[in-house]
Amino acid sequence: MTHCSTELLFDFYPHKPLSVDFEGGDLTSDAGLLLVRQADEKRGFTTGLAACIEDWRNPFFIVHTLTDQVRQRVYQICAGYEDADDCDSLRGDPLLKIICDRLPRKDPDLASQPTMSRLENRVTRQDLSRLRKFFVDQFIASYATPPEELILDVDGWDDPTHGAQPLTFFHGYYEHHMYYPVPISEARSGRPVVVQLRPGNSHAGKGVRGILAWLIGRLRKAWPEVRITLRGDCGFSLPEIMNLGERLRID
Repeated sequence: MTHCSTELLFDFYPHKPLSVDFEGGDLTSDAGLLLVRQADEKRGFTTGLAACIEDWRNPFFIVHTLTDQVRQRVYQICAGYEDADDCDSLRGDPLLKIICDRLPRKDPDLASQPTMSRLENRVTRQDLSRLRKFFVDQFIASYATPPEELILDVDGWDDPTHGAQPLTFFHGYYEHHMYYPVPISEARSGRPVVVQLRPGNSHAGKGVRGILAWLIGRLRKAWPEVRITLRGDCGFSLPEIMNLGERLRID
């Protein structure tokens, strides 16, 4: 039997040194989240998201900061735990607590499902506008030099729901209750640019004109000379989108 002494070092935990070895002890199936946190530390993604949300709570009674909650929620989704209910069973998980800057045994557990649900239901339209701008600013900042051309792919997909979530409706084409989000991504790089969550009974092109008008304006402000091509299926072949493309010089 060979002895493995390889160590992986992480620098995102400021209070104590953190390393990973392969000699047994406490085990986890979600160790890959350490790499997610390390990447997040370099990009400032979750701290940026949290800064877009206005905290409505009394500061004297706050146990979980917005940054703590956003990190917990994002990291759980990255690991495949997409439901807020998962917070109850994972809030004491040692690995999740570490990447959310808490000691596994000494520090309090992370947020519960009711706490997380209160956050998600208190996000306002103004918060959403700031979040959307943050995503686009991240996309723009990912380019070291201005691109000559951008190919934007727009396409909605059915996101099945269960229970009684707000704005979940039955869609006749997909034949189930759902949300109908529409994302816009850059085709060559595959980078996400912006995503809009819509009610489940929306038309494929609902609201897309407004999203595009704002997005193209933001991109052209950063890169005035960039050529922009929009790609989408027939669900987006609407007069309002065609007219917008002509007015804004989109191919």
